[in-house]
Amino acid sequence: MQSICLITCYMGPLPNYFGYFVASCKQNTSIDFIVINDHIRKNFSDENVHYLKMDLIELNNHVSEKLGVYISLSSAWKINELKPLFGAVFKDRLKNYDRWGWCDLDIIWGNLRHFLSDEVLQTYDVITTKELWTTGHFTLFKNNELCNHLYNRFPGIIGLLNDPTYFAFEECCHRWNGELLSFEELNRKGLPVSMFDIIKNSESKGELRAHFKDIIREHPQPINYTYKNGRLTDLKNNEEFMYYHLITVKKIWRFYIPEYKKGCDSLVINHYGIRCENDIKFTWFIKRAYSCFLGIKKSAETQGIGALIKKLFKFKRTWV
Repeated sequence: MQSICLITCYMGPLPNYFGYFVASCKQNTSIDFIVINDHIRKNFSDENVHYLKMDLIELNNHVSEKLGVYISLSSAWKINELKPLFGAVFKDRLKNYDRWGWCDLDIIWGNLRHFLSDEVLQTYDVITTKELWTTGHFTLFKNNELCNHLYNRFPGIIGLLNDPTYFAFEECCHRWNGELLSFEELNRKGLPVSMFDIIKNSESKGELRAHFKDIIREHPQPINYTYKNGRLTDLKNNEEFMYYHLITVKKIWRFYIPEYKKGCDSLVINHYGIRCENDIKFTWFIKRAYSCFLGIKKSAETQGIGALIKKLFKFKRTWV
């Protein structure tokens, strides 16, 4: 079995959904996770989840030292574009793993090894979870010189990292149609190079094999899932999927995400929110109602009553 380590970097207080991320990490006992954060007290490990205390300044210094060139990421959001360099800048921490990858915190993992089987890992050098771009919330690489330095195929990478503008380099630079363009075509059209372009062009030259497949769930897909025994199932078709990405629903006050209860290993996930299967439904819905009230109040204060009402009337329940 190939060893795997996934790295995520989050600046600021750990979010309210973090408990679900950690609990689902621990269900995947054969995979290690590194969480880089500036609000933890010290470095420590909790089973297969390893915490590394580092703020943005320390991260910039670390990256500059490892690359031998000045790097100054202007914000926590720019760390997203550093992800393709994790294999190089965290080489010492990853040296004992066959595979390394990046991920985000707003994830509830299913059974990762079901999708990252020995056959898949032996066949592909790069694995990502969308068909048309490399996903910023999960992409996995073979731990070798080629994959660890793919970012160097873009000569402007250092300038991009030091530019305060976010280009989505780790994904597709906002080109979501999956069109394969050569570097010459991108340059001629004045388009930035992304990791999607680098990987797909490398694949077309026979340098590596990449696995692009939609094996997750996220907005705006209908939400009707269960999480049991470390597995996520879509009840619409009883299909198992790799993880649920909270990218949009975590910001919607209609979707209630209570604090994770230790020991809750069965979840019901639907358009109302996330509920531990053992929770009393009535009590849970009362808490959800209060959470919705707070969400409405906050929206009214920031947007104004008129704008909020207009938005509510226009709202289409495409995410339920």
